Amino acid sequence: MEQRNNTGGGAGLMDRVRESATSQLGAQKDRATDGLGSVAQAVRQSTQQLRDQQHETIAQYVEQAADQLERFATRLKDQNVGDLARQAQDLARRRPAVFIGAAFALGVLGARFIKSSGENGSTRRMTSAGSAYGDGGEARQGGYGGWTDTSPASTGAGRL
Repeated sequence: MEQRNNTGGGAGLMDRVRESATSQLGAQKDRATDGLGSVAQAVRQSTQQLRDQQHETIAQYVEQAADQLERFATRLKDQNVGDLARQAQDLARRRPAVFIGAAFALGVLGARFIKSSGENGSTRRMTSAGSAYGDGGEARQGGYGGWTDTSPASTGAGRL
């Protein structure tokens, strides 16, 4: 009986998966750092309005925050995904409470971002079982109640 050694093919597949994941994470990191740079620029532009309204001290603090955000984005952009993963692992080992708190905060912020970006144009209203408001589509009659999507796309509004 001849035994075949398939570990070489499996290792090649794992390397391709790892490379693909690394490149995707790198692209996402670049998008995130570009977004941070845009936020820093927007914050910096708001300082002029503060100065126009005679709030020089606040404008200075906002300017410093924009500078720090820009420096953070630059440092993040200069590091590769592997370095960031190692730094996250080191932080998790040294200060697990800070790591868990930061992960939770990022999760909450990410969920809020996803929720706010997913609702563009969609209106959802709670209806009671078997009721309808009858005022032009605020809620449609439902047999069991619950959430009813009354966005123009779901109600047929705007169709010819």
